[in-house]
Amino acid sequence: MSVIDVDALLGEVAAGPPGGEDLEYDPAFAQMEEQAQGTPERQYGDTIIPADPADWRSVKKTALALAERTRDLRVAVYLSRALLHTDGLPGFTEGLMLVDGLIERFWDHLYPQLDPDDDNDPTLRVNVVVALCDPEATLPALREAPLVHSRSLGRISLRDIHIASGVLTPLVKEEDELPTPAKISGAFQEVGPEAIQATAAMITAAIESVQRIEAGLTDRIGVSQAPDMSALGGILKEMRHALAEHLQQQGVAMTSDGAVEAGEDGGTQSGGQALTGGGPRLVVGEIASREDALRMIDKICEYFDRYEPSSPAPLLLRRAKRLATKDFMSILLDLAPGGAEQAHLIFGMQNDNAE
Repeated sequence: MSVIDVDALLGEVAAGPPGGEDLEYDPAFAQMEEQAQGTPERQYGDTIIPADPADWRSVKKTALALAERTRDLRVAVYLSRALLHTDGLPGFTEGLMLVDGLIERFWDHLYPQLDPDDDNDPTLRVNVVVALCDPEATLPALREAPLVHSRSLGRISLRDIHIASGVLTPLVKEEDELPTPAKISGAFQEVGPEAIQATAAMITAAIESVQRIEAGLTDRIGVSQAPDMSALGGILKEMRHALAEHLQQQGVAMTSDGAVEAGEDGGTQSGGQALTGGGPRLVVGEIASREDALRMIDKICEYFDRYEPSSPAPLLLRRAKRLATKDFMSILLDLAPGGAEQAHLIFGMQNDNAE
């Protein structure tokens, strides 16, 4: 069951311009921003008033109302962050889908609008998207989002896994119960492979949305101005890897799309083969068309995303894939916009000489 209706929020606005209204100065927009800020800790004399966290349920409600009237990247990002806090990974995944869809379908009409007098500088939009990767405002909440819900052992998050494995040493009171490897394993065993598979598929969808957001921005504004979303993508991939490990313990392997399959011997193998259902998957047959070549690029990217997530190869390969269907001048405009004018001049002179 969906948390929000992404398709409806990516449809045409009922009336007005294609991107709907610019609601930046609407009272509800200001209210949404205020609700997301919370209240910092205050001190009056010897009295300390604790900080109040952001009211994410109110942010969600306000942002949803605004999203029906406008196609605004800021509203979508606030909504995504609110959904992470109120609905966990399912909500955050749908929020990422919304951001991706807005960039893909409404770029020319999206708010905040590009200013032709400022050479369509995309900085405002980039800064909005970067909030999804904020190491203080967003990523900690993502690490604390539940991966599984065990009736007897409670919720288990990536942060819990880090604590149990010794990656993270929290500052806690002595009476606080820390997660242990046994508790983590028991929770995953209790929920079973089907629930783990469903979460893995959802996280895969989130990873793909992040990749499309980054690729869509790179395609439109160039690699030098596009945001680096590797921190967000890295956490999501780490989550998927953790799920894959616990599936292996239950004799199930996970494919690249998050689906699961039983190993041939009821177990799994070590190393890179552990996630492929029993053995290495070999490339069979010749590459006979451009479509075959592009599909092969996708497979190569999947490998790097899974086994070498820090590698820059997928970013370069995906850009090469986007350029594969373009003509020479379109490629030149994408790679070196400043060189296009010189190319036109050179080709024009050659044409004149030929005449």
